[in-house]
Amino acid sequence: MEDRTSQDLSLVDSILQGDQAAFGELVVRYQRLVASTAWRYGIGQSEIEDVVSEVFIKAYQNLHQFRPEHSFSTWLYRLAVNHVIDHSRRRRKERGRTEMPQQLTDPSPTAAEDVDARERARLLREVLDEVKPHYRDVLFLVYVEGLKVDETARVLALPEGTVKTRLMRGRTAMRRILVSRYPEHFGGPQ
Repeated sequence: MEDRTSQDLSLVDSILQGDQAAFGELVVRYQRLVASTAWRYGIGQSEIEDVVSEVFIKAYQNLHQFRPEHSFSTWLYRLAVNHVIDHSRRRRKERGRTEMPQQLTDPSPTAAEDVDARERARLLREVLDEVKPHYRDVLFLVYVEGLKVDETARVLALPEGTVKTRLMRGRTAMRRILVSRYPEHFGGPQ
């Protein structure tokens, strides 16, 4: 049995040779990846289906740019992230700030910890939205999406050293805002 990467490459070859049905197979395989990426980047539930469709239209139109030395899922994920970021920027211009998802991580088990964790998560989302986009993108991919530094570097087409620097500077920028604005939740300077 072929592994998923080989199957993806075979499907891409079929699509590039005119087999449109093969593209449907890729959509079925990866629509959850694209939808979850959109949700995690703050796209509202009512817009996710449209955004997923837009990403797959872009993928179809740009499939000739896919390079088989990378996995299709990484290429599609990067395309989705870029599209969602652009979509969010357009929406901000139209209607103000885009909302981030309500829950970044699982809450703590006790009620008191649950309330504090939800409040901290809300504040983190708020501050994350204020950090410069090139820091926010790296912070989001590493801490929310759970990607490793090397994976983040591939997704954003950046050197690993740049990703590490942006992580450090992004964390510093967030901490500075959080400590000065919300010392009761994030403590004072250390």
